[in-house]
Amino acid sequence: MERRRLIRIRGSYLVYLPKKVAALYETHDVIVYWEGRFVGVTPPARRRYACNISAPQIVVAGYAAGLDELYIPKNGGAAKGLEKVYAEWTEEGGLLKIRYIDKYADKSEVVERMLKIALYLLEGLEKGTATKKTVEAADNETDLLRLTVNRLCARQPTPKCAFYIQLARYYERAVDHIRELYAESHTPELWRLLYNTARELAEIHNRRNVEDIVKFLSTIPSRRFAVMQTARSELAMLHAVRVVDYFENAAEVYLDLTLYDNAEITAEEAARHSAEMR
Repeated sequence: MERRRLIRIRGSYLVYLPKKVAALYETHDVIVYWEGRFVGVTPPARRRYACNISAPQIVVAGYAAGLDELYIPKNGGAAKGLEKVYAEWTEEGGLLKIRYIDKYADKSEVVERMLKIALYLLEGLEKGTATKKTVEAADNETDLLRLTVNRLCARQPTPKCAFYIQLARYYERAVDHIRELYAESHTPELWRLLYNTARELAEIHNRRNVEDIVKFLSTIPSRRFAVMQTARSELAMLHAVRVVDYFENAAEVYLDLTLYDNAEITAEEAARHSAEMR
């Protein structure tokens, strides 16, 4: 990291990129993206990777790593990996040419969809309308969306990626435990407790403020105790408690994110801080 001067030219702004980095660009065009006060610059290049090993894990990893294309041998069960990502593929001389597809551009949109999936799933389970297929579909989609958040952050890293990746992981794990809980002995009351927790978490997602988040976090011990008392078996209790735990983890990330979003400093303060650091 280096400190560089921002130059104002009429109504535009100029900053010189580090020569050792810009010299690696093979084009005069660049892609500029931003988030709040952050600005990122990257060349418009396609990312390809060729591998002489074929496995479904490699296909999934290529998607999460932000690749545009992946070349691997046809054998090795790669088709199973294609079922877990957004991609198209063709066969060329015994090789699979996989072209990954981007269906989302906004990381926050993906995280919000993951939360909605968990919320709608728990609502259906509480009402008795969700089936095994519903649970499996929700589980598969949250797995894919978690990889999608990773992919978006790999392609265009921004400061909030740290928060989005955590949220995506917590929602994926929560749905994993909901899936396992569904396979165990459960009651409508237990689903109701988990649904109400998810519903309040969704309110925090939509209207984040420190007071509401802290209040929600203060209720976690009683929610955890309630599901422990309601679960019919030790294994069901374990999965139910873990769902509550991951919702608690998500709320803690929302607290981090709220503080980050509201911790902006003025240019005057920034200048003073810079002078103190010299």
